[in-house]
Amino acid sequence: MVSFPVPGTRWRRPARPAQSAQSAQSARPTHPARSAAILAAAALASSALAAGCGADDATGGRRLTLATQIAPDAASVAPFTNALGWTVTLSKAHLSVGPLYYFEGAPFTARREDPGRGVAPALLERLARWAVPEAHAHPGHYQAGEARGQMTEATSVDLLRGTTALADADAVSGVVRSARFTFGAPPTGPLAGALEGRVVVVEGRAEKGDITRAFRARAAVEDVLNAAGEPAVEGCVFEEVFVDEPGVVTLVVKPAVWLDQVDFEEAAAGEEGEEGADGAPVDLPPGSQAQRGFTRGLKKGTAYTLSFTPRSPEEEKP
Repeated sequence: MVSFPVPGTRWRRPARPAQSAQSAQSARPTHPARSAAILAAAALASSALAAGCGADDATGGRRLTLATQIAPDAASVAPFTNALGWTVTLSKAHLSVGPLYYFEGAPFTARREDPGRGVAPALLERLARWAVPEAHAHPGHYQAGEARGQMTEATSVDLLRGTTALADADAVSGVVRSARFTFGAPPTGPLAGALEGRVVVVEGRAEKGDITRAFRARAAVEDVLNAAGEPAVEGCVFEEVFVDEPGVVTLVVKPAVWLDQVDFEEAAAGEEGEEGADGAPVDLPPGSQAQRGFTRGLKKGTAYTLSFTPRSPEEEKP
């Protein structure tokens, strides 16, 4: 039998002083998003129990082990142009990855799949990239539904190196349509030292007209907390699929979405020119529009997309 921990329990705020009985009674109630995560975890544990007792159909939920991998989207590996007209070429994209959770509920973006006629698709995509992720911060927009699986081992990856294997996920059979992405805090794995306690470090060059900026964008766990106070992005798209056999879950991360609303003109120029001294990257100024745009981008659900691919019989052979 498999035990499924509650999502979001790997990161904790610093301990608070003990409350009196009166203050405890007046404390703020559990956040709706956290309550939904607890219920979802309980549903997954229930399904796993059924699987352990021999259930092997879609109703009972058959126990499965799924391989997991992470990769950047092709648009972010090549030079891309953000919404403010900056052409960006990345040289580094380090990410601290926390647990991943898979759910039956539809992602928030599913509501926008059929926008109607008469509007250019490119415009709709741009509007979605701007508006949809902010809506994810409000728990009423997304209902996770039944839990289907989880990958709980945190690590750190260099997205520009291509596809990287993550730990296997425990799952139960059923329809999967959405996911919960979390940042690993504190960072662990092969790039923990390079991250220096942060959850994301991105470096590259941004060009617009005759202006060039060599930049570094970094985010700490405090920068990526959601409305429930957790380093997580709820309601990410998991391309709808009925999972009932072993296979591979692929998480595609889109740094282009992270940087889509960053105005690099605010980035400080180095002492020896706009690119920084000796071409070294310059940090986005704390509190600037550029830094705020970056941290907002990290919280956007559209930056994280998951899919499932069944293993072929040849791949399952030892």
